[in-house]
Amino acid sequence: MAYPVDSALRGAEQPYDVRTATRTLDLTTGDGSITLVEAGAYEIMHDGAGFVACVIGATTVGFPPATTVAEAAGFMVPPGGVVAVVIEAGAVLHARTLAGTATLYVVRKVLA
Repeated sequence: MAYPVDSALRGAEQPYDVRTATRTLDLTTGDGSITLVEAGAYEIMHDGAGFVACVIGATTVGFPPATTVAEAAGFMVPPGGVVAVVIEAGAVLHARTLAGTATLYVVRKVLA
């Protein structure tokens, strides 16, 4: 079930509280994945020096797409940046670095 946009925005704007939870995923340039058991608004960040490619539900192979290829589902997390996403329960988050290694931090806020 998809979340209404207004519910997703409220969830993303919530402060951290005692229900906030964090997962980590060690990354290389190969596709890695974790299953996110709980639905929620997530903040995703990493400690690497370069960009991290993320795709929900599919491999990161071929993402980001080449210039001549049509757009592809997924998002990039820049070094030092934080990306807010809403992810449904049971979704598999795939991620990889474009170069080097990093640890991905996936912080779940409870949708309110």
